[in-house]
Amino acid sequence: MVGGIGIFLGTLLAVTFTPGLLTQFAPLFSLSALVLFVGVIDDAKELSADLRMAGHGLIALCMPILAGVELHSLGNLIFSISLTTGVLSIPLTVFATVGVINAINMSDGIDGLSGGFAVITLGMIALATSWPGNVSIFSLILICSILAFLVLNFRYPWKKKALVYMGDAGSTTIGFILAWLLIENSQGNTANFAPVHALWFLAVPLMDTVNLLIKRPLQGRSPFHPGHDHLHHKLQRRGLSDAKVVSLLLAISLFLGCLGQLGLIFQVKESIMFTAFMALFALYYFASEHIAPPTKTNDLGNS
Repeated sequence: MVGGIGIFLGTLLAVTFTPGLLTQFAPLFSLSALVLFVGVIDDAKELSADLRMAGHGLIALCMPILAGVELHSLGNLIFSISLTTGVLSIPLTVFATVGVINAINMSDGIDGLSGGFAVITLGMIALATSWPGNVSIFSLILICSILAFLVLNFRYPWKKKALVYMGDAGSTTIGFILAWLLIENSQGNTANFAPVHALWFLAVPLMDTVNLLIKRPLQGRSPFHPGHDHLHHKLQRRGLSDAKVVSLLLAISLFLGCLGQLGLIFQVKESIMFTAFMALFALYYFASEHIAPPTKTNDLGNS
């Protein structure tokens, strides 16, 4: 269970020897190290969901307070009206960051899935930022670190068992880094993309997580209680192998990310992009219960 530590150290080493990167991303690495530390303890001691969430919330709170990374604007989601967050900027930043952390963490139920989602999102960030800028170079370095991990994590015909696992340390740290990059690059006059494009770049894990955050409380369950009600679990119950589930979900994630990228390139109105995203989420929300029937083990397994 050392994949997260390896990804973090590999990325840090490469960034250290890339001129200009370490200074810019030092705050990100400092806070990511704290998320990694919480994750390592969680992997070893199995922290309660409340304690883990509190830790992530406090670290996310440091983003706007210490590093100035916060959600000042949600973009022009309603016609051409710019929705600014005002006094809610810090709470919304914390909420969004913890949400992305959990979106990646909750997708870590099949080998290669959360890492694949991260690679796709980072690829979209790299494409959307100025090339060859520091953000795109950093994203590519992190992609290489994750791919190196995935080589050891994937199963092959001659290797039936993964050699290395990401663990909560890896999935939560990567989720935090993604949240940082998506927020930082979608805000201000120098923004590389709008907040609505960030939704498309992270569409599949985000939709699955929000779907459960809504449905689990309606079922009288904690939204962070472990369960077999994730999309990848449902596809498994339909008879798909792990490899087919991962391939299918990553293909959908890549397709939706490319739609977000095309919306950015062709300057499609943010309100149209947001409406399309919400329509897609509504379709998934009502259709998800019909993908596979619930099982008696619905309250067991990964979160």
